[in-house]
Amino acid sequence: MGKENFRKLYKRIKSELGDINCKISHFSDKFDENKSYAGMIVYAIDGKFTWKNTGGKASGHEGKSFYIIIQCTNHWPSEAYRDGGGLVHHYLVKNTLGYDYNQDIVCCGGFSYHQNRLKFNSSWLNGKDQKGCRSNGLRYLSDPEQILIEYSFEQYKKYGKDHIFKIPRDIEKQITNRERCIIC
Repeated sequence: MGKENFRKLYKRIKSELGDINCKISHFSDKFDENKSYAGMIVYAIDGKFTWKNTGGKASGHEGKSFYIIIQCTNHWPSEAYRDGGGLVHHYLVKNTLGYDYNQDIVCCGGFSYHQNRLKFNSSWLNGKDQKGCRSNGLRYLSDPEQILIEYSFEQYKKYGKDHIFKIPRDIEKQITNRERCIIC
């Protein structure tokens, strides 16, 4: 599910960057439990764990691994949907970072919040290889990614956008160590 070996990717990023901080993007929307959201967590762009955004709303801003963007989809334009859904994560990448999905340059995972439930699927972002990330071909985030997103989404609901937080030691153990992973 999702990234073929998320644990190795996580350890590689930590080795290069040191302590990992997650950031809820400034370009995220305020949470309302009665609305729907598309979200993604960015691990790398063009194979790099730090980058300068050159397109979309984030153009000109620097980015770093574990950058989380969550936007309300309730009033998105019709181009963000196909047959009642399907393109929201493509639109999220294009809208925020300026990249077309087919460029395969953004290594990320997709999730959503719909009908008062956090969901971990995105055929667009989780189901295919991206530069620096190999997918196992399934549309769901891997179990360790789900653990990270569950924690991150709670941070988002509590603190909103522009929030930076460390991954707690117990969560990090769950996502990096198979023996300690509760749902793996």
